[in-house]
Amino acid sequence: MIKALMSRCGTICKFASSSLLSFVLDYCLFLLFSAATGNWAGGLLLSNIAARLISACFNYTLNKYIVFHGGGQASRDLPQYMLLATGILIGNSILLHALTTLGLAAPAAKLITEMALFAISFSVQTLVIFRAGKPKTEEAVAHAHA
Repeated sequence: MIKALMSRCGTICKFASSSLLSFVLDYCLFLLFSAATGNWAGGLLLSNIAARLISACFNYTLNKYIVFHGGGQASRDLPQYMLLATGILIGNSILLHALTTLGLAAPAAKLITEMALFAISFSVQTLVIFRAGKPKTEEAVAHAHA
């Protein structure tokens, strides 16, 4: 039981670290892109999407190979991750827009938005996308028995 708890804590720490690295990349790119787009009406949304796409690729790689030890097949994991990333991006954009509309500065709104979506992302990646003991495909089972 203690071994399982320590393993779980290790996974959470690695996930938090990969999320922090991805967030730093996302945040820096967001600031860079939003500075480049200036006061253009769609600049905030475009900056958020561009930064998120780049950081999502980085985060998937870290999570698949470092946090969850490369388990599963990219042909199954990647589409699931992309679906999650799309949902997170939509939620992220809606919350970011709402907070800035309420008068919060974009950098602060971005921080609050990221913290709010962290738990959702961890839960889905742990329980669905990279979960341990995923059922093997028929092909993998056939090769194992050959």
